[in-house]
Amino acid sequence: MATLCLVVMGLLVALSCVKPTPDPPPNGEGDYDTAFQKYYYAYNEKIYLDVVPDKFVIAYDKQYFSQIQQSLEENTQIKDIEFQIYNGCCVFTMENAKVKTLRVKFGKKEGILSVNPLYVINGSELIITDEIVVQFKENISQQAINEIHKKYRVKLKKDRGIYQVFSVPIDFDPLEVANAYQTSGLVNFSHPNFIREIG
Repeated sequence: MATLCLVVMGLLVALSCVKPTPDPPPNGEGDYDTAFQKYYYAYNEKIYLDVVPDKFVIAYDKQYFSQIQQSLEENTQIKDIEFQIYNGCCVFTMENAKVKTLRVKFGKKEGILSVNPLYVINGSELIITDEIVVQFKENISQQAINEIHKKYRVKLKKDRGIYQVFSVPIDFDPLEVANAYQTSGLVNFSHPNFIREIG
């Protein structure tokens, strides 16, 4: 009995020493495809996402659709290409690929805005493009706002008055940039501009 108690106590001590998984860096450094639990913020609450294995999303400028379609269809490693022309994105399968590698590869192609994993939440696919939605707090200085924009190299895409939509460069992870804005203390909310499959 004493031995069992010591074993259980030893396990509890060992588990208490396990550090939580750190947040991945927004610029995509390191191999964070599988090492980190992905999430976004709904205000200050973390909403966890599941990555769909081997499925990716490319957001593209619609004026380059023909060239991008041809380039993807000619790549023999890419399977099951599904274009969502209205949304300016496509979903595809590519086995054993890493997001960081795909960002480098496709970032050189004109018209490609972002490359991200395909996520799922509550059984529905969740697409992340190159856009994040941000609402800054009222008392934040323009200098602080400019500094965070410069740090992540975002560009204003739409100003909706009560919130703004920014484009994130292809070498950054839009999910992690949105999270960095949320944890900066500068915003009321910040999250990717999701496209969600309905039905």
